Amino acid sequence: INAKPSLSAWPSHIVPQGQNVTLTCDTHNKFNIVMLYKEHGDPKLQVYKRMLQRSLLLGPVTRAFGGTYRCYGYTGQHHNELSSPSEPLKIIISGLYKKPSLSALMGTVVTSEENMTLSCISDHQFDMFHLSMKGVPQGHGLPAEKSHSGTFQANFLPVPLIQAETYRCYGSFRNSSHVWSSPSDPLYLSVS
Repeated sequence: INAKPSLSAWPSHIVPQGQNVTLTCDTHNKFNIVMLYKEHGDPKLQVYKRMLQRSLLLGPVTRAFGGTYRCYGYTGQHHNELSSPSEPLKIIISGLYKKPSLSALMGTVVTSEENMTLSCISDHQFDMFHLSMKGVPQGHGLPAEKSHSGTFQANFLPVPLIQAETYRCYGSFRNSSHVWSSPSDPLYLSVS
């Protein structure tokens, strides 16, 4: 049996500290039991459940919930009747550090398909900054660079804007990549 289930998070895989997230493992009706686990980390903090239902509510979340999750489908009869693992799902816990600020270097109104550079800045010595559009992370983040004023920043060049979008940015540290700051205030870019 080699069908691969799909693992998703609702309402988002970026979860504010103290909130809940629902993980759903869709086995396409081929398995009657779902096995969910969290990769690496302290074994005592692993989530490893055999579920007759397809969803598991996690929370209120702490930084320990951040990490990479996968799920399997299982018939419950023979150990060799496991599905392939789902693709990894990265759960990010946000809200543990002060929010950075996000600004548009050329103003917040652009012409259609014009590239816009966005700058994420913080006085925290973050290692990485991450840009999100409508709550969805864009790419893998950029390393923070120290500016002449002593702040830390990264400049993002989003894809050409076709329609108005709302952006936010986050900061994180290298040794805890699943734990992010609070999001910046939203930056709304409109298209003229």
